[in-house]
Amino acid sequence: MWSSTTSSHQNQQKIHEKVYKNEHQVCLPPCELKREEYEPKKSFYEMHQQTKRWTNWESQRIVTAPGHCATVDSVLLFEKNDNKFCLSESRDRVIRFWDVDNVERGVDSVANPWTVAQDDMAQLEWSWNMARDSNTDRFYSTSWDSTVKSWAITDNGAIQNLNTVNVGSAVQAVSCSGNENEIVCTTFAKRTAVIDSRTFGIVAEHSLHKRAVIGLAVKENKIFTCGEDRLMMMVDRRNMSRPVLFEYCQDAYKSSLSLQRNQLLTSTSDGKVKLYDATNFHDFQTYSVGAFTRQSLLQHGAHFVMARCKRGYYKFLMNSPGIRSPKRCSSHQLTAKPAKFDYSSEMKTLTIGNSMDRSERRSMIVSDGVGTWEYAVAAYTVFGGIVGNCGSSLN
Repeated sequence: MWSSTTSSHQNQQKIHEKVYKNEHQVCLPPCELKREEYEPKKSFYEMHQQTKRWTNWESQRIVTAPGHCATVDSVLLFEKNDNKFCLSESRDRVIRFWDVDNVERGVDSVANPWTVAQDDMAQLEWSWNMARDSNTDRFYSTSWDSTVKSWAITDNGAIQNLNTVNVGSAVQAVSCSGNENEIVCTTFAKRTAVIDSRTFGIVAEHSLHKRAVIGLAVKENKIFTCGEDRLMMMVDRRNMSRPVLFEYCQDAYKSSLSLQRNQLLTSTSDGKVKLYDATNFHDFQTYSVGAFTRQSLLQHGAHFVMARCKRGYYKFLMNSPGIRSPKRCSSHQLTAKPAKFDYSSEMKTLTIGNSMDRSERRSMIVSDGVGTWEYAVAAYTVFGGIVGNCGSSLN
């Protein structure tokens, strides 16, 4: 009886493994499987949830809303006190604080405002990127005016500037996911700098890149960067005089980096996505998604990619994780040219900031588990008392 029960249990386990394999066709990289925190059930659950969430694009709902009046170069999703919010930063020098829950509830109005707060002169030049520290609730912005700024959202919902530091040239990426009380930023003048969040002074830096440093990912003492010089490197925060790991790509530069669970997902300027072992830069896989890959995002259950197709239009893609990544979902053609996107699996929300000519529209798409809300208003159009356009348009 015991032998029969054991055999039955083993057969059921084999059946479940076969179902998982057939459903997801996923082979996770060794660097993830060897992690002490690795939990097979959690990984399978995340894959299942993302596959279920992104079954098809046609099931999404589209809603339009007002926003910025210039390219939206950065969007940032976060939750606070069980409420969903989004920060957007634009070349109109404005930072907007959106209440995503209010967007879901219905029409933008005095009783149901979509924009909770905004700073119309957050920067002196184009705003470029943002990062948020979940421990302190502060967020940080970068700009072409050569500054990194620290911000807080007050109890009454206002956006308050706390500190500013000038790093000498236009600032690109920013991250606060490294050591406690430290912010890392990169610049167009080949510089990677570490800022103490308490004094807001530069405490360490390097200029190992030969051109603009456009991609950044940080984990504890490990600082990963990529630049237009086609170099990708990892520098130890404790000794920034030389790289610990580096790779030179002859064909293209990397446009973004996304780090999670010892994996480094990169997008390239020649339309590819590459997955690396973050501990040694071993290349697990490379797959093509178009002519140019603007951004890639690594999450537990999926690869998310924004790419320009060879016909010239942009699409948002969801691919399986691991070392084989078949496409699971693809958006329709985006009629607005995207800049950056952010996705929160906890919020089940996607937001996209768009970059267009002045005569065209810029955008932010927000989607949740029920559907997609699309924000789109023509440039310099007043809608609901707000001037701007923060939205995306899908065919």
